[in-house]
Amino acid sequence: MFRRAALLEGSTLLLLVLVAVPAKHLLGEPGLVRALGPLHGLAFLFYLWALMGVSADASWPRGRTALLVLAACLPFGSFIALRRMREDQP
Repeated sequence: MFRRAALLEGSTLLLLVLVAVPAKHLLGEPGLVRALGPLHGLAFLFYLWALMGVSADASWPRGRTALLVLAACLPFGSFIALRRMREDQP
């Protein structure tokens, strides 16, 4: 579930930044930002919820969990977190 949450969070940010914001500023159409902004906010909360769940289930060290929370606060950090997790798996 964490992987899906990370992909959803990153994908909604991509849509927001690459589609909705340019449409708002270049075309004067704020509707996409109004729709995708809250959707991205919910995806971000879902990412944090999934992260806390997998962190508790896997007994991750607090430092690892803290880094993944920090990654969620950086633009496209969820994609970086996913890549890092794949590299850590055997």
